[in-house]
Amino acid sequence: MKHVLFVSKPIVPPWHDGSKNLVRDIAMHLTRARPTVMTTERAAPLGGRVVSDPIYREPGGFSPGVLTNARVVRRLLSDRGHDVWHFVFAPNVASSTAARVSIATRRTLGWNGHVVQTIASAPRRFELAPSLLFGDAVVALTEWTRARLLAEGVEGSKLRVIPPCSAAPRAVAPAEITQLREELDLGSGPILLYPGDYEVSHGAETVARSVAAIVRAVPEARVVFACRPKTPRAQEARASVERILADAHLLHRTRHVGQMADIIPLLAAASAVLFPVDDLYGKVDLPIVLLEALSLGIPMILARGGPLEALSAADFVDPGDADALARTAVAILRDGSDRPQRARALYAERFAPPVVAALYDELYEQLRR
Repeated sequence: MKHVLFVSKPIVPPWHDGSKNLVRDIAMHLTRARPTVMTTERAAPLGGRVVSDPIYREPGGFSPGVLTNARVVRRLLSDRGHDVWHFVFAPNVASSTAARVSIATRRTLGWNGHVVQTIASAPRRFELAPSLLFGDAVVALTEWTRARLLAEGVEGSKLRVIPPCSAAPRAVAPAEITQLREELDLGSGPILLYPGDYEVSHGAETVARSVAAIVRAVPEARVVFACRPKTPRAQEARASVERILADAHLLHRTRHVGQMADIIPLLAAASAVLFPVDDLYGKVDLPIVLLEALSLGIPMILARGGPLEALSAADFVDPGDADALARTAVAILRDGSDRPQRARALYAERFAPPVVAALYDELYEQLRR
């Protein structure tokens, strides 16, 4: 049996970080390998066959600091009993350098295990990718990312494509949705949800410019922006989006709810997810909320031309095309099509945790052979 040590951020709540959720869901569904995950001292165990290794002091943020990386390196240098180190993070100079040093040091001391590197989110500059990749096997989450890596000269024999996964969300009671509508003053009409960002991509602006055409065709519709602040620019960017809506006298047709402690009731209440995001920096190739929407059968409208095209059950528009976004949203609201069935089928076939974990089980075996 393979013993796999996942090297990642601490696998503890809150569960709003794509790379943490990915490690959790893979580890909990491996059936052949025995996984160990890095946690904090007081973290609750994940359960099942997953072993917790409490090397972190705190849950941490989105970008680990120098001291955090040092704790990970110290753990790796003293590791015993793991056949595979599986790194899951966004490639960056500090973390990749620490990983290379740890691997080289242990191998000079006789460790003959293997290294898997999953690119949790794409680097800001793909031309730097060859210097940031170090795994015996390097896993891209989509064919789009794999193609970009190949174009920069990354060795193709090392590259694999294994999609991300996400556990299906909990069931939402009708009473929860009724309460949500009352709290957010959403009325009884359709809800269109934008669960992206304000400041990294042009997605929020594109959605804002689509609102006029949407509510002209479906006056009872409401557009909800559920955006977690990603950078110090978030407030300024949000204000800019709200000005676009206010100038068009449409601010009252939208809601801006910020980061929600639990987005699942809002997602379950949505008639469609609008996600015309043209820059996924800092996110996994296929964000968690989109996989959750897929599992629920919620129709989605996504930006064409990037990794989101792996979600083939969705509708696609060109980035920045607010008119096309509005037309497609209205068509979804008016048309009871087979989109929900296609979405659920795609989730079950490609993005359910047992399916993805089985691909990693097989990858670990391939490395052994």
